[in-house]
Amino acid sequence: MARWLAGLLGRVAAVATASPFASGCRSVVPLAASTRFGERPATEQELVLGEPCTLLPGRTPMGRPEGVHSHTLPAGRYGPALQDGEGIYFASPRGVSVTAPAPRGTRVLAGGVYVAHDRQRAWEYLGDEANISAREPLPERCRFQVEPKQAP
Repeated sequence: MARWLAGLLGRVAAVATASPFASGCRSVVPLAASTRFGERPATEQELVLGEPCTLLPGRTPMGRPEGVHSHTLPAGRYGPALQDGEGIYFASPRGVSVTAPAPRGTRVLAGGVYVAHDRQRAWEYLGDEANISAREPLPERCRFQVEPKQAP
């Protein structure tokens, strides 16, 4: 029994470390001027989302379908705002449009796109420095580029 439990705990630990969001102990801090993202300083880059991207997070309660939940990331240039040990949080220029069934409706919340340092993984996130409250893997159809920041 002990061997079985140890094996199970090992598998759970492996899954928990596979995603940068699996742990609630993330240290999200403002972007430091010295932080690099790839070959360049992160402050000199921005994420460009060429067209809006809508995600449909799975939130329908069992036995009580209440309607569609969706999050829409607007097209635009997302500036780097926050960081943690695994990647950079690029903030949406106009927030994230979150639609929920009545009575909530549609509202705009702070959020954007989180990109891991390896640039192979990305997530939509809701929240700010005080509280990153929701994360959803960004589908492949939501194509973006990280490129040098445009002059204002």
